[in-house]
Order: sequence, then structure tokens, then C-alpha cells
Amino acid sequence: MASVPEVVERGWSIPPIPASEAHRLAAIERYKLGGIGREAAFDRVTRLAADLFDMPISLVSIVGSDAQCFRGACGMDSTGTARDVAFCAFAILGDEVMVVPDTHRDDRFVRHPLVIDFPHARFYAGAPLRIDGLALGTLCLLDSKPRTFDAADRRRLAALADTVTDMIELRVDRFAAEAQGQRVIAERELLTLTVENVSEGVALFDGDLRLTVWNEAFMRLFDYRPEQIREGVHAADLMTLTAQRGELGPGDPARIAAGFVASVRASDARDIEVQRADRILDVRRRTISGGRFILTARDVTHERQAARLKDELVSTVSHELRTPLTAISGALGLMASGAAGELPERAVRLVSVGYRNVQRLGNLVNDLLDMDKLQSGKVEFRLEPGDLRALLADAVEENQPFAERFKIGLTLTVPDHPVVVRFDHARLHQVVANLLSNAAKFSPEGHRVDVTLAVEGGSARISVADRGPGVSPDFRARLFDRFAQDSGAQQPKHAGTGLGLAISQAIVHAHGGEIAIDPAPPPGATFHVTLPLVEPEAQA
Repeated sequence: MASVPEVVERGWSIPPIPASEAHRLAAIERYKLGGIGREAAFDRVTRLAADLFDMPISLVSIVGSDAQCFRGACGMDSTGTARDVAFCAFAILGDEVMVVPDTHRDDRFVRHPLVIDFPHARFYAGAPLRIDGLALGTLCLLDSKPRTFDAADRRRLAALADTVTDMIELRVDRFAAEAQGQRVIAERELLTLTVENVSEGVALFDGDLRLTVWNEAFMRLFDYRPEQIREGVHAADLMTLTAQRGELGPGDPARIAAGFVASVRASDARDIEVQRADRILDVRRRTISGGRFILTARDVTHERQAARLKDELVSTVSHELRTPLTAISGALGLMASGAAGELPERAVRLVSVGYRNVQRLGNLVNDLLDMDKLQSGKVEFRLEPGDLRALLADAVEENQPFAERFKIGLTLTVPDHPVVVRFDHARLHQVVANLLSNAAKFSPEGHRVDVTLAVEGGSARISVADRGPGVSPDFRARLFDRFAQDSGAQQPKHAGTGLGLAISQAIVHAHGGEIAIDPAPPPGATFHVTLPLVEPEAQA
């Protein structure tokens, strides 16, 4: 409860402090009503109240800890008064409209400063502004002559005060929206500044696939004119511009753009190469939160040129080495078999070492030539419908002796019905053989490698699982790169060229399939080869 007002010797009362004062002041801060300053919306309400009740003065007053502040005023230029002389500090003590018909007849205000001096108040009516049960201030009326104020007047003033409280609550929502808007603007400015300082081309699109942020590098790499790239332009429109220049392959530009949009909706990531007249772009798309996605573009022209020159050099060297290596291998093989006569024991060992190294070098040359043919599209694939069960049975049988060298067993699990896909028998056999040999080399002695064939939807999946040390997380991203080898694999038992998986990937892709390592962490590694099934009518 509020304390009893104190009547001082000067003939006016100091208003008491409400029991809920701490909560009330906290609410004033929460609703951002503290401090000095008038607002146009509240001014309009006070003008309406003054006109409605034919009063010279109307105020929207917020009663703070030390002062009352006028958030809206009509007929008064002051921004507020001390709380001790505020009529409204009395009005917030009750739930109803407080009316003082004549201050000269009220002991609290006979010698009150606001009665003796401006505004010479003789009449006062104040309706509490209550929010969450707390009176934060009033909508009040003042006149310099006594007035009557009946029940209907009180109801109208209370209703108008309710409108003010609604405005206060909406005002906070507006402030929150404005603050959020300012945060968004600040974040966007930071993002724009960051993007502009990135050397790659970068463009950010919102959940509706409309452009929001981009940098100059993005415009330059794609040769977009300023009138073509602007905030709000749809991603499909930009793709159409690129497709019209023939840089996304042959076909109708609108269809190509529609395919890009469908890809965004269907997957979180995609990497493509855009072949422009004067440059090659590595373009990557990644989906981020809220359905937004980011496009990055990097000029890889020089990298591709260097890679092509390196490939041409490797191809030339490999072709030049193949003939002499065959001759050397044949000669050493004949010597090792005794065709050149009996050799001393030391010479036999040297010939044997030389023969093994020539064989290893020959395998590297053959792998390099295979990789070169696959990359240049010179390999002809004879894709014919066949049962994968038979191919896997042959591959397991042929690789069993190799696995036994490492004391590893091979198991095969297949469905009891044909699993028909279109494949080149020799090339797909090469892929499975590579996965089996890798699994055997990396498995601990006495363990086994499991080969499984399963049907999932419209695809057949071959899985090769070992129980070795697995593939380190850092190496997984480079697993199918040429010459890539995990640092932990550099042991005599694991010797290889680092080309097997790169060749396998190229072969599988040529079959319209995918090869990947299972995301399960070590120990052990499982590789999956997925191939499209042949439709039943096509098998007939």
C-alpha cells in the first residue's frame, strides 16, 4: 500500500511512493519510457483529449523516480516537473480516474506551486496508464478554472487512456523491430565488407533464391553488367544469362536455369566447371541456414593449363617408358628363370630385386596410361546388361590367392535373385579388384574382408568392408585424388601408386554410378559402389 501523503507547511502535499515502485520503475525502463522527450503520436492524443473535453491543457505524463516527464503535451511547452509537485503522482495510486474539481477546495493542493504559478491549475483529471497491473503514468487534463467531470466524462477519459497504453505496447514492438532492422543492416554491412575483401567471386541468395549480397569479383568473373546484377534478381535469371552464352553446355537456356533451381531445392551442395571463352571457373554452391545458399567462383584457368601440361608430360613419358620397360622386364624374367644360364647366388638376388622393381614401375606406367585414357575420353566402354553376382564371384575367386598372402579371408554375400546392371566386365572387374586388394593390404592378419551386394531403390550397391585402421578424417577429402596416399599407409605392405582409387572413380562415373567411402569413423573402412539397375523391360 502507498503511504499517507505528507501535508507540508506550505499548504500542499508530497505524493506517497507506491508499494510496487521498484516494479513500476522497471516497467518504465522496459517500455522505454524513461528520460525526457515528446513523441508526435502522444502529442496527437493529447490534442484529441483537449478538444474532446474542451480543456486548455492535456498531457501524457510518465511518473519516474524523481520527475514526471511529458511524453505528449497540448497547451504546455514544459517537458516535465519534479515528482514532488506532480498531480499525476497521486493519480497513479488508484485504479480509477482521479478528479480534483477545484484545487482551492482540496487540502492537498491549496498552496500547490502549480496552482499558485503557471499553469494556475484549478481543475485536474487523470486516468492511470496501467500496463501489466502497474500504473506508469497518466493521461491527464488541466484547466485554470474549476470544472465538473461526470461519470460519462470519466469513462471517456479512461477509454482514451486505454488507447494510450495500447500505443505504448505497440511502440515497444516497433522499437524491437527497428532494433532488429538495425542489427540486420549492421550484419549485412559487415558481410558486404567481408565479401568485398575476398579474392574469389561470392554471391549470397536468400530462401527465395534472390540475390542479396555479391562482390565485384563475382561480376567480373561472369562478365555481368551492372544493370544485369542487382539486389533481388532471381538466381534463375542469372543462370539464364550464363546459359545463353553457351557456358553451361548445350540446350535450352531456360531449361538449364530450371535445372539449376531444381538442383538447389534437391541438394545442399554442387560443384561445376563453367567453361568461358577466355577462362575456366570452378563454381561451388553450398546451402546455408534458412534455405539460403552461397555461390563461390574461382578462376582456375592457369591451374587447368598447368594440369594439362603435366598430364601431357606424364602421358608422353609413360608411352616412352613402356617399350623399354617391357624389354627389360622380359630380359630379367628370362635371367631369373635360368634361360641365360646358371647365375651366382648374389646375381640371382639382384636379378630378382630388379625384376620386382621393373614390375612395380610397369604397373605405375600402366596406371598412368589408364588414367590418361580415362581423362581424355579415349577409353571405350562396352556396357552390356549383366548379373553383378557373377562378376563379384569371379573377382573374389581371382583375388583370394592375393588375400591369402596377407592371411586375410574374403567373404561374399549376394541376393538370391539376379542384380542386373549395364557394365563393362573388364573395367568394373578392375574396380572391384582394386578395392579387394586395398582391403586385404590394410587388414590385420587373421581377419576377413566382406563383400556385399544389395539393392536399394533403383540402384545396386557393392560394398567392400575391411577391419583395418581406416582412413584418417584429414585424408578423406583427398581420397580419390591422383597419387594421394595416407601418411599412415607408407609401409612396404601398403605399397602402391596412389592411382587405383582415382582410376576406379573415373570408371564408376563412366557407368553412371558413384563410389564413396562410408562416413562411419575408423577402425575399418567400407567402400560403396552404386550403379543404376537395368529396368525389367530392358532385361527382356
